[in-house]
Amino acid sequence: MDKEELEIEMENYRPKITSGQRTSAYLKGQVVDHLPFAIMSTNRIIANCLSYSISQMEDVDVLTDIVKYKYDHYKIVGLTEELSLRTMGQAVGSKLVFPENDIDYIEKFVMEDQLNMNLIKMPDPYSNEVLLAKLKRGKIMKDRFPDMVIETEIPGPITTAAAIRPVDKLLRDLKKNPDGVKKLLDFCYQANLSWAKAFKKEFGPTSVMVVDPVACDDILSPKQALEFSLPYLKKQLSAYYELNGIKPNLHICGHTNRQWKYYKDFDIDFFSVDNCEDIEACKKAIEDKLIVVGNVAPVEVMRYGSIDDVIEAVKTCIKKAADAKSGYIAATGCGSPVGTPIENLNAFIYAINKYGKDAKIGQMPEAIKS
Repeated sequence: MDKEELEIEMENYRPKITSGQRTSAYLKGQVVDHLPFAIMSTNRIIANCLSYSISQMEDVDVLTDIVKYKYDHYKIVGLTEELSLRTMGQAVGSKLVFPENDIDYIEKFVMEDQLNMNLIKMPDPYSNEVLLAKLKRGKIMKDRFPDMVIETEIPGPITTAAAIRPVDKLLRDLKKNPDGVKKLLDFCYQANLSWAKAFKKEFGPTSVMVVDPVACDDILSPKQALEFSLPYLKKQLSAYYELNGIKPNLHICGHTNRQWKYYKDFDIDFFSVDNCEDIEACKKAIEDKLIVVGNVAPVEVMRYGSIDDVIEAVKTCIKKAADAKSGYIAATGCGSPVGTPIENLNAFIYAINKYGKDAKIGQMPEAIKS
């Protein structure tokens, strides 16, 4: 299918319900127009389509344009004011660089030379300029879209720690200074919880998305995960559930199959699996307890693939996971890269609409069988 053919097809895409209404009805066991979907970093794709740079996405007027575009074209609703993987590090002293059209990165870590807790202090979201700016922007966006739910995204404890202490040195510390690492992880847990509490105070109970790439099997050994990652991650997730009365959700980039069995004991609703894993294997491992989310490749397919590549990748994920017992949400395996073309976003939604039609939890859509 070429771009022109896809544009014609998308002209016929007129969803009668919003993305939020679809997901809610689906998870209640109702038949919905098509499978729910959640394409990570959709805002970047829309920004590119509207000729905005990544740095301009910080501006509330630009964000307003993006939110309107998502609703007008796809009836995607919802606001997110997130802590990036590096935000809390910046809040306590790490120096970040913000390129014009790329994601931020750390230029100098606050604990560059040593793991020393005296170098940092607990940030107050109402006085820390980094966190306060995000609260203020969230309030402006909520005022502009009062009928939309606003949510937040927070890194896991060990990923937060890796924005304070370089990950290579942090991994060395796991062996040479384990008690120091645990003190840092507890600090990160408390700092993230302070943000979650402030967010609830401003916006009421909300869902929290936790992203924890440093916790993956590619970085941590099974022993390290059990000692340094999983306990603090579980504690953080449970705290958000207790705080809001709404279970948070979890995404971890990279390989995670050695940890899937532990996630089923977490206070979460869904687990979002990276595309490097087989989504069918993940489904079989967790479907009795968790909603499965994923996992079209964001780089090879969404960024650099053709329209047909995207359609085929979505079909494959549907075939492998759409009959998950606790439910399936079609998604990318991670965030969509800068420069992902809008036609590939459209191809994803086209494929979900066509092959995920008349979706019901626990059942394979009839359209994908033919």
